[in-house]
Amino acid sequence: MACGEEDSAELLLDAQKAGFAVPQDRLDEILRWVEGEVARRERERGAYPDGPAAEAYLHYVLALAGRGQKGRLQQLLEQQPARRDGEALERQYMLQAALYLAGDRRYEMALRNPDAGPLSEERKSGWSFYSDRRRRGFLLSTFQDLFGSDPAGEALAQRVADGLRQPSGFYNTQEIVWGVTGLGKRVGAVARDFKPGRLLADGRAVESRPVAGRSADRTWALARASEYRSLRLEVADRGQGGPLYAVLSSEGVRQEPELRVGGSGLSVTRTWRRLDGTAVDLQGGDLSLAGLLFVEIALRNTSGERVENLALVDRIPAGFEIENPRLGRGQVASWVDADQLWKPDYLDVRDHQLALFGRLEAGETRKVVYALRAVTAGQFTVPPVEAEAMYDPRLWARQAGGTARVAGPWKSDLL
Repeated sequence: MACGEEDSAELLLDAQKAGFAVPQDRLDEILRWVEGEVARRERERGAYPDGPAAEAYLHYVLALAGRGQKGRLQQLLEQQPARRDGEALERQYMLQAALYLAGDRRYEMALRNPDAGPLSEERKSGWSFYSDRRRRGFLLSTFQDLFGSDPAGEALAQRVADGLRQPSGFYNTQEIVWGVTGLGKRVGAVARDFKPGRLLADGRAVESRPVAGRSADRTWALARASEYRSLRLEVADRGQGGPLYAVLSSEGVRQEPELRVGGSGLSVTRTWRRLDGTAVDLQGGDLSLAGLLFVEIALRNTSGERVENLALVDRIPAGFEIENPRLGRGQVASWVDADQLWKPDYLDVRDHQLALFGRLEAGETRKVVYALRAVTAGQFTVPPVEAEAMYDPRLWARQAGGTARVAGPWKSDLL
């Protein structure tokens, strides 16, 4: 599925349908681009790395706008493989839905019976970013566009909701967006004219604050909420027009964070070295104030397939400063093999971290080397180094951090 102007078009179409003011000239401009893109893809078949999934989505967006191309849609449907994986089934539903929107009702029965079976963990980190969770979210969103609150969609809605019960870091962006979009459309209108509620903590009312522009909505802030024996939200009159929802959020810092180390599909190791290549024991105080050291990170793809959209992040300990080569600083170490270095698609250098984004072939190992300088004496926490496939949370790697001791110029006076 593509990510670009066509997504903007669907978002604007949804907003327009919901009654929001949408600049028609902007929407028309995007739709003209989509029409040009589908024409190019038809002329230049096989020239696009994102393949047939993107073309199907482009046609679906045009159909949403009342510009469906029945002939091409039917042709694309007939080109579907006989044996279909999840991605092909997602593409088939898009094309059938586009035909339905264009006035062709031949596939209505199939559209009204979307796949609500158990979710699989299938994910693809290539151009399509496919996953089964995204497919179900898209199916639910599309079902709602076509059939509204038809009871036939309830099983799929429950499946999508169940699939989003993990912590948010478990999902990629498209899974969250399509799942929440589908569920939001399913929920529909919410209650109106309800009376403001009140929150009771151990039987005592907690002070609330109104929400601007919403007369009955209230928010509460409660410190150390988990230490109360009972919390109760009361709403005397729930009003009319639909269900009423309470949104809960919790903020804080874990006293003992649960940080996994190791990896799955990826491995990462970090070594601290001097200019001559010898290893540095940071915890043992091998480094003095103003001392220069090199960080060598080795990233390996152990997944068995090419992985796109890898993110490698190394956070800098307090007391150290990156020798940013973009500012003409840093030195080249003789032991660094340039042929082994990773050539990322993007490099982000900040005061507190170095982040790189790119890809690795199956079994490939690449290295990242950069220089740090100790600018403050003392003892500092060394954060872990970690890598992940941004669109496939199953692929990750993390090496634990530790402690760094930087000796000051007064060290000899203390011995």
